[in-house]
Amino acid sequence: MKLQNETAIVTGATSGIGKKIAEHFLNEGCKVAICSRNEENVTNTVEELKGKFGNAIVGFPCDVADASSVKSFVDTIAKTFGSIRILVANAGIAGLYGPFVKIPYDQLGQNMDLVLGTILRGTLNSIAAVLPYMIQQKYGRIVTLSGGGAGRPLTHMTTYSAAKGGVLAFSKCLALELTEQSEDIKLNIFQPGMIRTGLTTKAAIVPGWMDAENIQKETDLVLQYLGGNITEATRKVIPFVLPSCKANGKVILGFSLLKLIRGAMKLKKLQKQSMKSLKD
Repeated sequence: MKLQNETAIVTGATSGIGKKIAEHFLNEGCKVAICSRNEENVTNTVEELKGKFGNAIVGFPCDVADASSVKSFVDTIAKTFGSIRILVANAGIAGLYGPFVKIPYDQLGQNMDLVLGTILRGTLNSIAAVLPYMIQQKYGRIVTLSGGGAGRPLTHMTTYSAAKGGVLAFSKCLALELTEQSEDIKLNIFQPGMIRTGLTTKAAIVPGWMDAENIQKETDLVLQYLGGNITEATRKVIPFVLPSCKANGKVILGFSLLKLIRGAMKLKKLQKQSMKSLKD
């Protein structure tokens, strides 16, 4: 097993991409700690995974946007496992889906606090809490989650894209700083691509913009042509958390660019045909 004797924290790992990454790590012999804001979700996920992996999986509720909550969680895991060799800062939330100009002004602050707090501040809090342990042991592997408009324009998810762009910039800057350190600590960035998860199928829609049924139809169509396989995509993280990893500041693509381009061309053609039929 590739991760025998390794210890990892995966934030936001009670569903979707985070949960699948945790499962990959457990299958490779790693001890894994998961967290989420929702205590019930953490309990249910731990109980589910314990059936197969026993005491290799533990979990606690933690709000990654809260620095004190993150530090308490990380300190607990360090005592439980004796080390923290891997961190996957995965926790994220989409927030309101729809045009920025349509978001009611009195909801802007709450939406920004939720999305930027969970994704950007949550990533910084998580890394800041584990780095002292990694520096002390002179070793660590960190993976952050970007994508979602960080590298290209993405309509209707402006705040989410801003948060992911912040993660990408922060990660590249910190990776440069880590090269100046004597410890073997590497940080790389995972861009999973479009994957069917709760984040892509259970959007909180901007009030008064579009109805949920039409949004779901559009999302299903996009995922059909551009969506990736969650198991295949998340498995690509594993080489970057191994002791043999030499990459630092690299963007890990969970998808094939060629396949994405071909899918986009097919989708665009289909949308043009649909528009033409509506006019006719």
